[in-house]
Amino acid sequence: MKTTIIVSHPHYHDSGTQAFLNRASQQLEDVTWHCLDEIYAHQSLDVAAEQALLRQTDRIIFQFPLYWYSAPASLKHWEDEVLTRAFTYQNEQGILRGKELGIVTTLGYPVAEFAVGRQQGYSLSELFTPYQALAQQAGMKFLAPLPVSQFAYLDAPARARLLIRYQQYLTVQDPFRFADQENWLEERLRKLAAKGTSAQQDQLNLIIETMQHQQEKIEDLKWQVQLMRQAEEG
Repeated sequence: MKTTIIVSHPHYHDSGTQAFLNRASQQLEDVTWHCLDEIYAHQSLDVAAEQALLRQTDRIIFQFPLYWYSAPASLKHWEDEVLTRAFTYQNEQGILRGKELGIVTTLGYPVAEFAVGRQQGYSLSELFTPYQALAQQAGMKFLAPLPVSQFAYLDAPARARLLIRYQQYLTVQDPFRFADQENWLEERLRKLAAKGTSAQQDQLNLIIETMQHQQEKIEDLKWQVQLMRQAEEG
């Protein structure tokens, strides 16, 4: 699977969050980092090149800081110019049909504040309805957004967890499904073990075995719950 990250950020070079996410993406295969504000800072938008990039991409990620409950101007301009009706609508050329659309957004407030009755008053799902509508019109699968909240306040363990969640969002088939997340992590650990010393390999293999054992327990619990539901329905 090929993933392209369309980054929109008017102060891109001053953003510690984007620098962190960029480094995380560089560790992955088949992932393209595409910053609009950097590429087109001194030249006009190349619509043909942008559409060619989308043609060879399976998962498209819009990545931006939340500006007045929407994306910065460069992404809106990109959408208006690149996502033409003929190119995008699934009942016309339908170039994007079957691809995936995800959103990574950085927030200055805690995620919990984006809810009815909280400080921001609206959920992120409500704020991103236009992108869901875009995905529907194009025949794309819309992924649940991945929010990055108050990055500057994250400690080292929290940043490590964010790195894993972000890399999974870019590459895992279903980035919010626990089994897919665990399979991704096991694969990464196996690659590390193959490059490590004998002692490191033993330690990593033990971690993998423990994860597999826990997964078996989870699957057993799911089976028991299913049996209980069937008994209740019967």
